[in-house]
Amino acid sequence: MNLEEKVLSEEIFFKGHVIEVAKETVELPNGEQSTREIVHHHGAVGIFAVTDEDKIILVNQWRAPIRKTSLEIPAGKINGEDHDLMETAMRELNEETRYTPKKITKIYGFHSAVGFADEYLTLYHATGLVNVETELPQDADEFLNLMELTFDEVQDKIKSGEITDVKTILAVAYWEIQRLKGELHG
Repeated sequence: MNLEEKVLSEEIFFKGHVIEVAKETVELPNGEQSTREIVHHHGAVGIFAVTDEDKIILVNQWRAPIRKTSLEIPAGKINGEDHDLMETAMRELNEETRYTPKKITKIYGFHSAVGFADEYLTLYHATGLVNVETELPQDADEFLNLMELTFDEVQDKIKSGEITDVKTILAVAYWEIQRLKGELHG
């Protein structure tokens, strides 16, 4: 069975700096019609940054949608003029942590909430961190506290529910896989 839905119309209800909210009328695979509410997002990058001491760098910041602080990897949205996601990752790492990596590699990309949003995040792994020579300006409305945690400490914070951010949990899962590979093949 072909599961694709055909978009018959789309109405934009809200257009902001970060998202736009739309209502689509779609034709279902069985020929019936339904509506979909969708949050459109430019996309984002997340940076799994690990120090030479094998600690993950996290930022703690207020997140209005959940009405509390969130402990998560450095990340940021793709701006309209961004064409190079790695440059976006480097910019965000500078702005949020004041580090630049000697090595940065793309891990993978993923959708954050496919049930209602089209946001796509690309995850990068940064190592060999050194202090930046030129600090980029931080977002005027963003206030952060940095934290460095060991693998066991970050695992404990996920298990206790202190870390609920999906991009951070995926970065830690990647870290765990890499550690297991090292133990199995080392």
